[in-house]
Amino acid sequence: MNKEKPFNDALRIALRSRPLALRRIADQLLDKAEAGNLAYIHELIDRLDGKAVQVVDRQEIPIHELSDAELYRIAAGGGLSPDTMLLMPPAKVRSDEPG
Repeated sequence: MNKEKPFNDALRIALRSRPLALRRIADQLLDKAEAGNLAYIHELIDRLDGKAVQVVDRQEIPIHELSDAELYRIAAGGGLSPDTMLLMPPAKVRSDEPG
């Protein structure tokens, strides 16, 4: 038995003695999804395609807020420090000088 997932083990044992129960549950899930119940539709999609990837809120870090050490690491092909992550490249810095 799996000590980390005892409920999983209990369900598998129960399903071995009632093999049609899982089929009836799947049929009910399909019926409710087909009737338009969004929770069941999402569950069905998650089971078939896998859960959707979580969207990451991307924010820019202005170049003037980066330290010299962070800029050096970026220029050298590395990243920022582990606690800071640059998700989008910084905008180009404008210069008021012509040329």
